[in-house]
Amino acid sequence: MRAPALSPSTVVYPQKNNSHLVDLYLRLSVDREGKDSLARQQADLENWAASRGLTVRNVWRDNGKSGYKRGVRRPDFDSAVAAVRAGEVGTLAIWKLDRLTRQGAGQIGTLLDDVDAVGGRLFFLKDSLDTSVSNSRMLIVMVSEQARSESANTSLRVRAKKDVQRKQGLYLGGRRPFGYVVGNGGDPARGIPPVLEDAPNDRKLRRHPIEAPLVREAFDRLMKGETMLAVCRDWNARGIPTRFGGAHWRSSAMSTTFRSPTLAGLAPDHRERETGYEGADIHPWRDPDTGQTVSLMAEGASPIVTEGERMALLTELDSRLRRYGRGMRATKQPQSLLGAGLVVCAECRRTCNSFGNAYRCRKVAYVGDTCARPLSVSLGTLEEAVKQRWAFRIASLEPDDPLLGVIAERWLAQNDPAPMREREELSEHLSTLEARLSEADRDRYVRNALPAERHALITAELTKQIARVQTDLAALPKPTADLGALLDPEISLPAIMAAPVLEARALLRLAIDKVIVTPAPYSGARFHAHERLQIVWADEDTDAAEVRARVGVGESGN
Repeated sequence: MRAPALSPSTVVYPQKNNSHLVDLYLRLSVDREGKDSLARQQADLENWAASRGLTVRNVWRDNGKSGYKRGVRRPDFDSAVAAVRAGEVGTLAIWKLDRLTRQGAGQIGTLLDDVDAVGGRLFFLKDSLDTSVSNSRMLIVMVSEQARSESANTSLRVRAKKDVQRKQGLYLGGRRPFGYVVGNGGDPARGIPPVLEDAPNDRKLRRHPIEAPLVREAFDRLMKGETMLAVCRDWNARGIPTRFGGAHWRSSAMSTTFRSPTLAGLAPDHRERETGYEGADIHPWRDPDTGQTVSLMAEGASPIVTEGERMALLTELDSRLRRYGRGMRATKQPQSLLGAGLVVCAECRRTCNSFGNAYRCRKVAYVGDTCARPLSVSLGTLEEAVKQRWAFRIASLEPDDPLLGVIAERWLAQNDPAPMREREELSEHLSTLEARLSEADRDRYVRNALPAERHALITAELTKQIARVQTDLAALPKPTADLGALLDPEISLPAIMAAPVLEARALLRLAIDKVIVTPAPYSGARFHAHERLQIVWADEDTDAAEVRARVGVGESGN
């Protein structure tokens, strides 16, 4: 009797047996020679496969990719997992479980389910773990959680160390900023001689003797209206090398140099999240405890431009982008007015960040720590209250008020920095000369290391130079700040209400150091500025203001 015909959907084709094939997966966060280098991982796994009679079909590598941070793309990880899920190989071999993943039970559990469903196998050489062995699943999950915990603790220690170093004003590493030398510029381990012979290797910034004048020249040309493209073409024609050693400047590279806070010698705000490193934005890093920017400059060294000059350049560059509607890289305008370290949670004394439509306690929303009464206040409500408080406080100032003097100094530093810089340079030079004179006296009369004739010549010359600098200082016209518009609330309040965020921030920081806000007494409570808002003005004692805020004493008067 003839057998019934089978439809194509019911035909069962014999599957190819790939149990003798194995793929290898290698990963290293930082490629370097050592006991866990990629070459060592591959050699160990190939030896294991040969001893078991397995054929290595493919070697997948993710070099310089984190296995802990979520959102980091690992193309070869995806391909290796897809191969074993599809049954292309019988085994995926990994040198150690933490090379495959450091994201814990969630990721490894899903992977174990998928591999088990197709009869595949995962093998971890150094952990002696094999999914084909019964009861191995619990051990694999436990080891994966241990790897995740180790990475979390390491990440916490690294962040804590970097926070301490940022507060100390140390340059955290990477390529040095163009125009500056880090320490003395030398690296004995790599055979690089120092650029500055007399400077210590202290991870502080100092002006590069050749590059700093070039940066200043380019800055002045840009402020006078010249385009970055024109400056780049000129530098390329002159053969000025980039910080990478090449001799071809691009507008994008120059834009990065001049937008970075390191141009003004300030620590940049590096954005690093669990999803990976996101680079540095155009804002300087602010100490979360004080809200102040941190200088990277060595003692006695001055930046190439002031922060006020850099902000003026940013405004100029941004205005060009808006004017022409294009550019190599548009300035990313911040959305929140007080998000640059101004707002402080009165409960835990940590700065606040903007999340959605509210300012929230950074300790809870960003760091993931606990705060007894975390702050959450609407962006629009708080910003309007601060703007009004700012405008009316400045309008109420008397001519001899100390706050008015601080505002004038900050206004000059932002809007007319040249006379201020000239006075500061002369004052620094005078201090240096006076220190040299004191040192000469000490060498002569205390250490007895300087002969009398030599001491007389040195002190006579230094005395002449000191007198000359004092004369130059006295001849400098005293800078004056035209604050008339700020002192009239009918002008200043509409102006700050309509100003772009960066411009409004600069205006607020003329008079305000911190905005301390107490949490709401209960969920849904209305925001009453006179009860919950405490502003630390530029001439005030910060600690005293914080104490008043923590005990719930609001401002009276303006």
